[in-house]
Amino acid sequence: MASIQAAVMTAPGHIEMREVELGPIGGGELLLKIEGTGICGSDKHMYAGHMGLPFPIIPGHELVGTIEELGPKAADAMAIVGGPIREGDRITTTPSSTVCGRCHYCLHMPQRPTLCSGRYVHGFVSSDVAPAPRGGFSQYMHLTERSWIFKIPDELSGDRAVLTEPAAVATRAVERALGPGIPHIGEGLGMDQSVLVLGAGPIGQLVIAVLSHIGTDLIIASDLSQSRLEMAGHMGAHHVVGAEGPLEERLDTVQNLTGGIGPDIVIETAGVPVVFKESLDFVRRGGIVVEVGHFTDPGGVDIHPNVVCFKDLDIRGMWAYPAMQFKTALSFLKNSRAPLDRFITHRLPLEETEKGIELTGSEGSMKVVVEP
Repeated sequence: MASIQAAVMTAPGHIEMREVELGPIGGGELLLKIEGTGICGSDKHMYAGHMGLPFPIIPGHELVGTIEELGPKAADAMAIVGGPIREGDRITTTPSSTVCGRCHYCLHMPQRPTLCSGRYVHGFVSSDVAPAPRGGFSQYMHLTERSWIFKIPDELSGDRAVLTEPAAVATRAVERALGPGIPHIGEGLGMDQSVLVLGAGPIGQLVIAVLSHIGTDLIIASDLSQSRLEMAGHMGAHHVVGAEGPLEERLDTVQNLTGGIGPDIVIETAGVPVVFKESLDFVRRGGIVVEVGHFTDPGGVDIHPNVVCFKDLDIRGMWAYPAMQFKTALSFLKNSRAPLDRFITHRLPLEETEKGIELTGSEGSMKVVVEP
């Protein structure tokens, strides 16, 4: 039985390199050699102890790799998108498995697979539970039955492919704004409408790039960081607004950019409670707010519910994405003209995973990628 190196989060605020024994690959499983894994904001929250997960954990779910070993029944036991797979193929995988088909949400709300309570999720499970490793901050990863497998198009570079998972978040955020799909009367996102993106971190930048990709007429980005606002311009934002000034001044600026009405849609990606409150202030009456940033719970904020009623607002939450969103994300990454090569600001070896997590979210960093 071979052993490999993995970065193991043993407790909040602590990561150590450990040898992990690779178990045998079952008939419906595969062994993935990791090419690169992006560090997500949720990895940073996990490191800070905000997620209440059982340690030790091998984190990492924004990954791309090559099939090292393929079980003979994997094609029947996994959900494979993009054609037959074989050893040597480059693939990516969603963090969650296929749905169980038996829980309340599968039976009563099959159109919302993200709510399935019978899925398992890699990158967020205890490494004491076999088989290991099931996280991307490792040399290899053991993918079990019910995994989703997406073949990476030959023309897609590794630098773009490693962005598939955050691009899935971004494309779904934009799609959440699309419904009910009658933009000619102001309902849902249309190409001639205005969108304010609050937060210009990795997800916000990709949301901007997706909005630009579909031809949105007016894209406004807001963030505290001037370097991130500069990048937002490269991604397709038409205007940028610094978030450091008083709210009233920023409201005036956005109002002036939108004909005195306010943006049709606000997409909140910052994950800061007061920013969600401000999204209600910025959006026009009858507009849409898409809440993306609060995947974990950083606390609350005072909100006057009258604002929701007075403005007749449509507020849409978002819990991750359906697995097939990866297909949409790969299409976007393949065809987008945005300079996505600017995204990866740091590349670190596996043994510097902890340094990468500390860098994530800091000034001057955008996407940090760990390369075993």
